[in-house]
Amino acid sequence: MAIQQPQTAGIQIIRLLLPLLAPALLLACKKESRTPPELTASRDTVVLRSDAESSTTFLVTASGPWQLVATGEGFTADPTTGPAGESLVTLTATQANDGRRRELGSVTLSLATGAVTTSVAVAQAAAVAQQTVLMYFPWSGGATASGALTSYFRQNIAEMERIVAEEAPEECRLLVYFMESASSAELFEIYRDNDEAVRLPLRRYASMPEEEGVQELPAHTTAEGIASILEEVRTTAPAQRYAMTIGCHGMGWIPASASALRANAAREPEREYWEYASDDRPLTRWFGGTSARYQTDIEMLAAGIAAAGMTMEYILFDDCYMSSVEVAYALHEVARHLIGSTSEVMAVGFPYATMGHYLLGEPDYAAICQAFYDFYMGYMYPYGTIGVTNCSQLKALAAIMRRINDTHTFDARQLDDLQRLDGYSPVRFFDLGDYVRHLCTDAALLAEFEEQLERTVPEDFRRNTPMYYSMTNGENPIYTFSGITTSDPSISGYTIEAKRTTAWWQATHAEGN
Repeated sequence: MAIQQPQTAGIQIIRLLLPLLAPALLLACKKESRTPPELTASRDTVVLRSDAESSTTFLVTASGPWQLVATGEGFTADPTTGPAGESLVTLTATQANDGRRRELGSVTLSLATGAVTTSVAVAQAAAVAQQTVLMYFPWSGGATASGALTSYFRQNIAEMERIVAEEAPEECRLLVYFMESASSAELFEIYRDNDEAVRLPLRRYASMPEEEGVQELPAHTTAEGIASILEEVRTTAPAQRYAMTIGCHGMGWIPASASALRANAAREPEREYWEYASDDRPLTRWFGGTSARYQTDIEMLAAGIAAAGMTMEYILFDDCYMSSVEVAYALHEVARHLIGSTSEVMAVGFPYATMGHYLLGEPDYAAICQAFYDFYMGYMYPYGTIGVTNCSQLKALAAIMRRINDTHTFDARQLDDLQRLDGYSPVRFFDLGDYVRHLCTDAALLAEFEEQLERTVPEDFRRNTPMYYSMTNGENPIYTFSGITTSDPSISGYTIEAKRTTAWWQATHAEGN
């Protein structure tokens, strides 16, 4: 009996605890039995791209086995059944969409028990988008240029990828033409899928193509080469309107051939601004190369866009010295707006992370300028200027400028009083508004010019930090700013004769003047 006593005591304890444990056990069973069945899809609407065989996925989360039934046509769904847990369903377009956006149908998911169902609508994007934007990065040329700036170019692309993933309008398409070297390039599209940015390779180019599928590299400094790239963009991503962010000749309107004048130009600096790069000074950017071989003249760009049969809603130059009236006038027939800097642009470039969404969809030019200003006012190198030119107003501006030039001659003794916007000596780029205020002594005519300049580069379409920076001479103050420059009064050997060949000069000066 003594040996059995502990067992008897244990049984008695269990008997005593059972009345206390029973309600808790019963409650736990009831809670488990009341857990509702679950069936969810990560997306309530899926929009397939316009291309045949384009596909996308969504995530199914289920508490038990499920099945899928597709209703409609023009797409397939796989798989049509799945287990408990998480599963990916892939939807694939079976034909291209040649028209507007269309609703293809839907897929209905249900648990095998029939307890829960959920639906996902399926549509296909329009064949012609509302907008296609091309980010264009031609080769800069030279090992120093590549090593210093290529990482910044990639950062610009990555920032736009985040914009596409988070908030890009569905009806917009973003393509990138990127040259990693002087002999190779790639064209790819960035689009959103499942709230992520996806790169879709479109074309690969090489100067001496050897692999299958690689095309010959376009001569991007010629009108024909530029046109071929743009025609590829238009064919791949047709749209109601087009726009570009572009890296090109980062010396305003000054032609590539002007570098040949360097040896003969009196009083010119021994080095260009990019040649001042060093570890102890901030780096600014340029595109189009440090030699004429990789530089694209503005006239070539205009001819290439025209040959492709396109008009750009805007051209954004993320380079130095491109907000110039000479540049804008050369492009006014192929672009509605020109976005650029009057001065050197810091190497980080335009702040796409904060202004990128204003470039996609209906452009908000005032917001673009404000985002640019806010970024550079808080940046470690607080130097930035931006202007947006309404190109439709340039002919009227040129007509008034011609009247001023017909009756006024600039007094060269005032040259040092003008607002300069570069680091060169002699100066190449002056503030346009300040120059005309020094040139024109007719109050009524000057007022007419000022009003037209405001229509051309409105107050909300220009911003500047208190100082601008040049690698040539460091910090420079800004006293007055109209958002656009001119080289009319420049006595630089690079400009003194070349400026007379520009369309702006010819439109604003009598023949022979």
